[in-house]
Amino acid sequence: MVDDVASTLYSTLHPVSFRLNPDLTEAQRGELAVESEFYGLRDRMMPSMVHYEQDQVGVRLLKHACFTGTKHALMSAVSAAHALVFEMGSTTPWLTDEFQDAQYLITDYVVNGALVWAAANGEFRARDDRMIIGNKMNCAAGKAVGVIYNAVENPKCLAPTQLRSNEWISHKTATLGPQFTSAPQYDSFNGIQAIWVDVPDMHISAVYGLDDADPAMAAALRQLTALIAAE
Repeated sequence: MVDDVASTLYSTLHPVSFRLNPDLTEAQRGELAVESEFYGLRDRMMPSMVHYEQDQVGVRLLKHACFTGTKHALMSAVSAAHALVFEMGSTTPWLTDEFQDAQYLITDYVVNGALVWAAANGEFRARDDRMIIGNKMNCAAGKAVGVIYNAVENPKCLAPTQLRSNEWISHKTATLGPQFTSAPQYDSFNGIQAIWVDVPDMHISAVYGLDDADPAMAAALRQLTALIAAE
């Protein structure tokens, strides 16, 4: 199979003759995705598999939720799988360039029972009864420490795209200087001694997620619909 993958990879250097065989198994597609990523060719070879890793995370979440069988597990998995990749930023100039319109991709990390999305700039987004943007080290340690928070504590939060846009606060390091200086400031938040300000409005939009027709998504939706109907 490795030789077949290598042959397919080689053939893509001649893009006119390349076709992705629809009969490839998931294992073969996965191997091809790894090979094409290694050579920096995935976007050209397999445009439908740019988010292959995120797809796999979403499928695993949905299958696990179906096995668990609870309404909350299914709703959480469906919500997360619809927002495998999302974009976030203030609707008016407020956040620094590092955080304005940043894109976050779901990972297979789970910290304190919460899913983690990673940004290209190395910042991570985790949930600890609230949504937090912080660095990788604090996230891995399970610390509720970051530079942007959603102020609502909700252990049943399903996905970032479902959070209210007017409940975000930012630290000085994530806020534009003039905006931070002119805004009312908090002396502390959640017991952490720091200075915070309200973000006037935040947009969070899904960039990529599993379609409802995806087999794993369809199965989870059917099971969820049945549970709701039985209530």
